[in-house]
Amino acid sequence: MPQPTPSIPLDSQQRQQWRIQGQVQGVGFRPFVFRLAQTYGLTGSVRNEDSAVVIEAQGPAAQLAAFAQALQSGPAMSRVDRILTSSLDTVASTGNFQIVASTTSVLTPLETNVTPDLALCPDCRRELLAGPGQHRLAGYPLINCTHCGPRYSIIRRTPYDRSNTTMAQFPMCQQCRGEYDDPAHRRFHAQPIACAACGPHVRLVTHLGEPVAGDPIVAAMRLLAAGQILALKGLGGYHLAVRATDHAAVARLRQLKQRDAKPFAIMCQSLAEAQLLVDLSDSGAAALISPATPIVLAPHRPNHGLAPAIAPGSHRLGVMLPYTPLQHLLFAHEQGGRELGPLVMTSANYSDEPLIFDDADALQRLGGLCDALLLHDRPIQRPVDDSIVLDLAAETLLPIRRARGYVPVPISLPESLRQAPAGLCLGGELKNTIAVVTHGQAILSQHLGDLRHPRSFSLFQQTIRDLLALFAVQPRWIAHDLHLLYLSTQYAKTLAQEWNIPLLPVPHHHAHAAALLAENQLEGPILAIVCDGTGYGVDETIWGGELLLADVQGFRRLAHLRPLLLPGGDAASIDTRRPALAALAQAFGPDFVKLEMTKRLFPDSQERDFILQAMAAGINTTPSTGAGRYFDAVASLLGVCMRNDYEGQAGQMLEAVASGHAAKVVPTPSSAVRNGQIDLAPLLGEVVQRYEHGQPVGPIAAYFHDQFADIWATVATQAIARTGVRTIGLSGGVFCNQRLTRRLTETLSRLVGVRVLRHRLVPPNDGGIALGQAALGAAQSMIR
Repeated sequence: MPQPTPSIPLDSQQRQQWRIQGQVQGVGFRPFVFRLAQTYGLTGSVRNEDSAVVIEAQGPAAQLAAFAQALQSGPAMSRVDRILTSSLDTVASTGNFQIVASTTSVLTPLETNVTPDLALCPDCRRELLAGPGQHRLAGYPLINCTHCGPRYSIIRRTPYDRSNTTMAQFPMCQQCRGEYDDPAHRRFHAQPIACAACGPHVRLVTHLGEPVAGDPIVAAMRLLAAGQILALKGLGGYHLAVRATDHAAVARLRQLKQRDAKPFAIMCQSLAEAQLLVDLSDSGAAALISPATPIVLAPHRPNHGLAPAIAPGSHRLGVMLPYTPLQHLLFAHEQGGRELGPLVMTSANYSDEPLIFDDADALQRLGGLCDALLLHDRPIQRPVDDSIVLDLAAETLLPIRRARGYVPVPISLPESLRQAPAGLCLGGELKNTIAVVTHGQAILSQHLGDLRHPRSFSLFQQTIRDLLALFAVQPRWIAHDLHLLYLSTQYAKTLAQEWNIPLLPVPHHHAHAAALLAENQLEGPILAIVCDGTGYGVDETIWGGELLLADVQGFRRLAHLRPLLLPGGDAASIDTRRPALAALAQAFGPDFVKLEMTKRLFPDSQERDFILQAMAAGINTTPSTGAGRYFDAVASLLGVCMRNDYEGQAGQMLEAVASGHAAKVVPTPSSAVRNGQIDLAPLLGEVVQRYEHGQPVGPIAAYFHDQFADIWATVATQAIARTGVRTIGLSGGVFCNQRLTRRLTETLSRLVGVRVLRHRLVPPNDGGIALGQAALGAAQSMIR
């Protein structure tokens, strides 16, 4: 690279300005520019201004060009969306390149870009693990810099200054202040900067809150090695950790946490260790070592040696790497010459409750879940759970839960919606997230969970107030799900009345389709195949297996699955035998009551007769087109899963037993579309017949997946011919199923000129609903 030139004639220089937009504030972009300008021998300045970083640089043309090219790389968590370049008149030498204060008197919170919490960067990791005396921050368990550490989880208000974070109570020592004020230093304006002399400290206490003597990290490691459960404070909340190879410890954790079946995540010391447990694609490996450091779901390898209770009935494991310095230190210690090996690292809460993040709450409520707590005294402002992505092998990653590392990065709305007034979107009821709409962007909250749990609903209310205050948004409309009984819908009515602003109801499955449009900066139309478990339709029935012709203004329902008549209503989403009965009734007509399969599902004759009589009379029987209920039904018919202990369990277990069985090209059972209904009775009948004839469950499950995908491909192909629309979107929680998604995508992609959209930024499940509501609410608000 060219070296700085001390004196260059003015007539051989040029001067340019770059206005860089994107995620370029609060991520160390100005220090990056400063060091780059020094490398290329340029004079000038860099500053924050409005929603951009503005650079004015002067020097020889070749060095300016190289500088401009290097700007594209940026720091780890920066994102360059747009660069506007203009030429300026050269000026007499201004001395060295400088970082100057913003020229804008007031920056809105959106413009200051509240950034996500970031995993420990490689530079800080080297300093952390340096030998004694080799670096002043060696061994300090809360080390960070401008490239890593807490952001969103510690900010109380904007602008993002130390005084506005939970670090305000820790005045910087002279050494930290020197690094903080040095533009050439990696910790320039790193708001959480601290060291052992001036910053937060770590301590280990028993489950009763009593101090444990000795080095807290070494003592914690010994507890884990002895098979005990450790509560560990992270960036956005507490984890519960045990050794993943300790069968008794894992079983005890399940029992205490009251979590019978839902898989646990595994934290590995390194990428190499993770690759011994799961089969990672290049993109999956890249995600693991990225600054976001999500949990990556990938197929587990045989003989992985972990406790079977970690992920019962699943062909995948969720793996992640250490992302806080405290986690790195825990893995770095050895006990008796042995490392800990992989650890179960699951959110610290009781089943279905939100993440515990407050220290006092942790000491009070985690005592019954752990043997000791390893905590530090840097407060967490808001809980932020781990993000989850699904490794789709050679394909892109699929978001499953969007939280730490990704939130609150804004998502731009389609161009025509960017002048919409500010709004608030309250999402669904399960896997809830909310969103605020401002400045043409949607800012989604972290994952909030199931609102039916009182603590989750309280967090939901708190997060609404938090996001509105943090981004200085005064909503002029509120978008909500169409379902009148959703707690999010009921609370929307309360807020609309309190604030005297209009309510904008959004159909559930239209929101799924609109989330795809918003992600891809499209206005539509698209043919959206939306498959999930349940959602309220405009005809006041339960939908969930839909083909919609949709844009940001509206939709038309082109086709849907034939409704299953579910006995027991909502109970059918838990007891999978009930949708199985409905499937038998659909496939075999009234004679289904005589089938041996019916008797096997409900061996108790009194219970069976009660349900069959209710079905015959149409009492407490709910029609549903939900694709998820069809997967539940087949899982139950094949004896794979008779009860959903967590949402989507039966579908996940059905996919697991189908894994490893090669896809086959076989004739699809005739599945006529009559009056817009897709009749799966022939497919269901074939599944039952194969099972009754003794075919193994795995091949039957694979057959059902592939046939279900092929039926939708046929229906979509017919819709393309009718409408001329050649962009197809896949959304809804059922498309978290990799086998189904891949087969349908590959089939549709072979059609000439067809583009298939899948989620890249938000989950296909209800975690993405708020983004769709943002796009549709913005569109409605502009025509009111």
